[in-house]
Amino acid sequence: MKENYLFLGNPGTGKSTLINCLIGRQAFESGLSYGTGMTQFFQEFSHQGAVYMDTPGLADRKIKEQAAAAITQALRQSGTYKLFFMVRLENGRVVSDDLATIETVLDSIDMEDVPFSIVVNNVKKRQYEAMMKKSAEFFKVVTLINSSKYTTPCITFIPTLGSLDEMDNQCTELPRDVLDFFRISAPSCVIPPGRVNEIRLEDFKGLVDDLREELEKLRNDNAALRRRVEELVSKPRFFEVLLDVSGAAIASLVEFIGNNAVSLAMLLSGDVTGALGFGVNLLFGSVGALSGC
Repeated sequence: MKENYLFLGNPGTGKSTLINCLIGRQAFESGLSYGTGMTQFFQEFSHQGAVYMDTPGLADRKIKEQAAAAITQALRQSGTYKLFFMVRLENGRVVSDDLATIETVLDSIDMEDVPFSIVVNNVKKRQYEAMMKKSAEFFKVVTLINSSKYTTPCITFIPTLGSLDEMDNQCTELPRDVLDFFRISAPSCVIPPGRVNEIRLEDFKGLVDDLREELEKLRNDNAALRRRVEELVSKPRFFEVLLDVSGAAIASLVEFIGNNAVSLAMLLSGDVTGALGFGVNLLFGSVGALSGC
């Protein structure tokens, strides 16, 4: 069974350039494009046993219906799928258009819990360094990325690469951890073509606005952020998988959770097994000792 690497994202997210880097040659046209994306149709390229799929973006208003049809076509191919959604950080802020694309595309698949990955591409140096520290800022960005209906702990961050910055039709060698993410860590699944419905765009703009408002609330309201963290904690193995995929330290996660005042009862209602459960017990054991509980 063939394996499909399907890349989904809006203009300016760097889908085509990233695929070229993964393949090691220029398979798809890439570069700067103003007003509309370079990719306007479903395209595919076979390389070393995998099929790399490039699609246009739903936020491209000039061709949004064409983009929706192209994505539907891509999802109705045979084989297993690795779904990669591109998400941007602009001045450290998650772009709501990108989260709306994730929700709109996954809404079209009539299956429960479709696994997918998120690629935060072209991250500026200062922000990338903060993400690589895997401290509180990293977990906050992960929480913001997971502020829509569908969530995933499978996230990778790719820095701005000097050899690609503002260059057309270029490719370069990607960091080893990024390659491992695509080829090893990213989950896959079978999507029967009959389970893929036409993508509905009627509510896309409203969804973008709603998600922008939600992101703003999470950035500025600690109580709202805490509630979202609690929701993620309650999802089976969410943070366990995140730690495994990202290589973040348990202590950093425990500190982030503690700083957001997530209750012990809420933590224990999730799947905090193994090393994470041990870290949680350490945290609340320390808190209990300090408070006299």
